[in-house]
Amino acid sequence: MKVALLGAGSWGTALARVLLENGHALFWWVHRPEIAEKLRSQGRHPSVFPDQVLDISALAWVGTEVAEALAEAEAVVLALPSQYVELVLEGRDLPEVVWISCTKGLLPGGLRLPRAYLLSQGLSRVAILSGPSHAEEVILHKPTWVGVGAPDLESWRISQALFQRPYFHLLHTTQVEPLEWVGILKNIYTLALGVAAAWGDNARAAVAALALGELERVLRALAPQSDFSFFSPPWAGDFLVTAFSAYSRNQRFGQLLAQGYSPTAALYHLGMVAEGFYAAQSLRAWEGYTQFPLLQAIIDALQEGASAGERLRSAILQIMR
Repeated sequence: MKVALLGAGSWGTALARVLLENGHALFWWVHRPEIAEKLRSQGRHPSVFPDQVLDISALAWVGTEVAEALAEAEAVVLALPSQYVELVLEGRDLPEVVWISCTKGLLPGGLRLPRAYLLSQGLSRVAILSGPSHAEEVILHKPTWVGVGAPDLESWRISQALFQRPYFHLLHTTQVEPLEWVGILKNIYTLALGVAAAWGDNARAAVAALALGELERVLRALAPQSDFSFFSPPWAGDFLVTAFSAYSRNQRFGQLLAQGYSPTAALYHLGMVAEGFYAAQSLRAWEGYTQFPLLQAIIDALQEGASAGERLRSAILQIMR
């Protein structure tokens, strides 16, 4: 199958390995020419997993022209940070094929889900891939179980053909919207786990239990007509790995806040996208966030500059009483 992949961060690179291993003709859009050149000539990304060599025998094209990546696509995989989705796609002629969004964030400007944006651009078949899937482990073939939110059988079958591997297991659900939401909310709640990290594992476990229960209630408030099993790998599992893994950039962002960094300084120091921070800014557009104490504490604390970490730490202690 001819597959367009948009994105060459850590997640995009790990997904590229999966797609190439399955023998698909990969048309890979990357954001810088030097990345394209290195991948084309050596099968290496110069800054993401540079020690990993991809089998590029099925790499049909790699470059910086979006239109060229999409021109022959029979399926499209979106693996961009949410802040860049519109920048890359707006005004493009998007092919009417199955799209799989692997973006875990809200587009800037309110409660704007990536899938809803794609549907607004005239696409009709958009699936979601989400679950516990740190790129650092996927690239090394460590096993995981992720959800595919596919509302129709064709989208599910294409997702299977693209991604199913002995180490990359797919679990089908028709509950597309809540699956997309849980991948966004877990990043926000993990900021609190990062702030609480200095208290030790006992406290982290206590805060995680509080966050997990509240996350499920928020999820059901945002997608009230949905019917899903929350305590399963793509749902609770995604939160748990983000909350406790050393690879979690959202947790590291929270740790920086606890050290006295302002959100802006923490982002600079982190050097990577922390989707939880941006999603929290967008979620302020939802009036319902004030009904959930921990969520409100996180969102409000991020407005406090250098005192954000102390504000959130104090709020967590108050909520836990």
